[in-house]
Amino acid sequence: MLKRAIGVDVMTTFADVDVADLADKNTTATRDELEKVERTVYNEAGVSQNLFNSNSNLALEKASAVDEASIRDLIFEFDELFTRILNNKFPGNKKWCLHFNMLETTINNYKELSKLYKEHTQLGFSKVLP
Repeated sequence: MLKRAIGVDVMTTFADVDVADLADKNTTATRDELEKVERTVYNEAGVSQNLFNSNSNLALEKASAVDEASIRDLIFEFDELFTRILNNKFPGNKKWCLHFNMLETTINNYKELSKLYKEHTQLGFSKVLP
């Protein structure tokens, strides 16, 4: 910091100086070797550690949302596959064609989705989903 200051070699203070230990002493994760290994195994597997044993009330909800988001693309792929199968099995004419659609409803989000579908129905959208 003071290497360019002319005539200053060492900067010191008149008070006592102590090194502050900033490690968290309240958690056992910093000292418990088994906790470190367990956290590493979950991280290497790409799975949230809180999925099976949540540490807070929001941890399980967030872990489920991440898992649902990762499966969402697979659901869209199945939609396309089954749509192709249906259209090959029952070829339509120019007036109509079949489309397969899997709903994104799970046991964790059915209440929110039913509320959303109800609100959409009130606005004039399709009444099929509710």
